[in-house]
Amino acid sequence: MRDTQWYPGTMSRALSRLQEDLRVVDLVVELIDARAPASSRNPELVRLSKNKQRLTLLHKADRGEEAVNSRWLLYFQKQGLPAMLSSVQTPRSLNSFLGYLKTQERRRSGSRFKRPLRLVIVGIPNVGKSTLINSLVRRAVTRTGDQPGVTRGRQWVRLLPGVELLDTPGVLPPVLLPETVFPLAAIGALPPGRIDRQQTALWLLDHYLERDEEARLMQCYDGLHKAAPAAMLEQIGMLRGCLLPEGKIDLERAAVLLLRDYQAGALGRFSLEEPPQP
Repeated sequence: MRDTQWYPGTMSRALSRLQEDLRVVDLVVELIDARAPASSRNPELVRLSKNKQRLTLLHKADRGEEAVNSRWLLYFQKQGLPAMLSSVQTPRSLNSFLGYLKTQERRRSGSRFKRPLRLVIVGIPNVGKSTLINSLVRRAVTRTGDQPGVTRGRQWVRLLPGVELLDTPGVLPPVLLPETVFPLAAIGALPPGRIDRQQTALWLLDHYLERDEEARLMQCYDGLHKAAPAAMLEQIGMLRGCLLPEGKIDLERAAVLLLRDYQAGALGRFSLEEPPQP
């Protein structure tokens, strides 16, 4: 895996600005990817918000396995951290989150506080923050995209009467632990130039095979047969026409295709991480 210890200046500045913004924020909503909850948490964001009221949203929950999602919710609850599932594809989860915010706002309105409830959504790049906000307010108030780091600036959004939300750029940890690199690469949280996509694709295929979940792959790639990860990647490249001029299989294109399919949920609901055992 290429250069796992990097930290763009834009992220360093965003982290410093967030530290200032937290002074006027009442609630910190940490958005993590339900498929890789451990790897998609930024310890720096957790540290900065430790004295604030917090809520953890396991986002893209429709792409993680239901049973594993439930185990992660229980894990966070045992840690004393309120947690909820969320997905822009599941209106019920968004309504639950809005209901939670309304409850928090009513509690404040009955106290000495006169200003709106202010919250900030924090998370790593490409975890779906901007898309979630757009879905919540039902209009495109922030720029979105499928590349990490699209949200550049900071902006307040009136989410509900009496509730204001601050959207911030995604921030990765200054140092990526070796065990988090492949999960982050698989969910699309790292810039393409910073990862080895073929190695990530092989890691992902091996993950499916270890759990005897190759049937999910076969449902997506008609004609695919169980084999070693490298052989399966070659099959995927052949089946999808990823060929070089001399007729060889373009493994890089095959890897990109596989990762995009996983990130889009085309390979079925599949979680990459289980919660730690007590």
